[in-house]
Amino acid sequence: MRDKTSRHLWKVFVVLLSITLLTFSTGCSWFSSADEGTAKKNTVRHEEPYLCPLCGLPVEDESLIARRPVAVKIENDPSARPQSGLGKACVVYEEITEGGITRFIAIYLCRDPDPIGPIRSARPDDIDMIYPYNALLCHCGGAPYTLSMIKSSGIADLDELGGCGAYWRFRGRRAPHNLYAGIPQLRQAGDALYPFEGEVSSPFEFMDGKEVAEIKAEREEMAVGGAPQSNVPPEGGVALIPINGVHIPYKKVCQVKYSYDPASGKFLRFIDGIQHTDYSTGEPVMVDNVIIQYIQMGSSVIKDVRGTESPSLGVIGSGRAQVLTLGTLIDANWRKDSRSTHTRYFTNDGEEIPLKPGSVWIQLLPATQNAIFE
Repeated sequence: MRDKTSRHLWKVFVVLLSITLLTFSTGCSWFSSADEGTAKKNTVRHEEPYLCPLCGLPVEDESLIARRPVAVKIENDPSARPQSGLGKACVVYEEITEGGITRFIAIYLCRDPDPIGPIRSARPDDIDMIYPYNALLCHCGGAPYTLSMIKSSGIADLDELGGCGAYWRFRGRRAPHNLYAGIPQLRQAGDALYPFEGEVSSPFEFMDGKEVAEIKAEREEMAVGGAPQSNVPPEGGVALIPINGVHIPYKKVCQVKYSYDPASGKFLRFIDGIQHTDYSTGEPVMVDNVIIQYIQMGSSVIKDVRGTESPSLGVIGSGRAQVLTLGTLIDANWRKDSRSTHTRYFTNDGEEIPLKPGSVWIQLLPATQNAIFE
């Protein structure tokens, strides 16, 4: 009986020992599998980053680019300088207004500066420029006929004079150069009036990292001393011309200079000989891409509140352009077929020009003038 009991206890011991050994031998793989699964769960990310359709830069959250762009009319009178928030815009248009003074249309999507300003009135050609962006137009009034055109166009309009509460006056500056807003507040007010359910289309093509590196390397190999020399690649490729900077001959108080900074791969911006900085942060305004778009200016028969005629900029059509990116100049052509389509920029061979990911500033310059490169 004792022997039978001993044999039974021995069998129980062997079974328990086997289970224990099996647990230890496989437990590591069980735990490691669980840990691995947890690790994978914790490290799962969007393999390809979300890219802003307006500037090509990566964003962490898709919601930052799945919303309505905000287009703000910023003035450039000497009394309005330096402005706030321009350096955070994805796209900026500089246009000539009455008396030769320029103004900006700054378009924001993936970044929300606060504050931005000074904000001023809209102009007729603003409608054609921002229409394909499906943006919220933010401004302070305008000529009666201009306001009528904005209303009939059907674009999302957030006029400060409409009393939306998103704008405020800054006591540190005299009116009318003291109207400001924050992009978050403008977007909140705009969303309440114009819920956004569409998608944002891209107005440009952007290079990938490899293409950026190739152009940087190519520029370093090209001599930049004296007058820039054209570097025409074989088999009809894009002709890259190395440049150090460019002067854009607006009226003297609005003359623009861009100076290329190889260390950052950006252009430093100057107005009337003074470096362009941000009023709120003190930081220099640095631009990734500059496009000089030559336009046929004419009469619009539309006058501002002082009775001065606003020029017609002729932004629908086609013409000559010059694209500056990564310290190089590309001779180009522009084309905008209709109000609803974006302006596209092509090489002389008809290929659309890809830009370096980052901010894009479009300088609208009369075709009777020429930018001066150095």
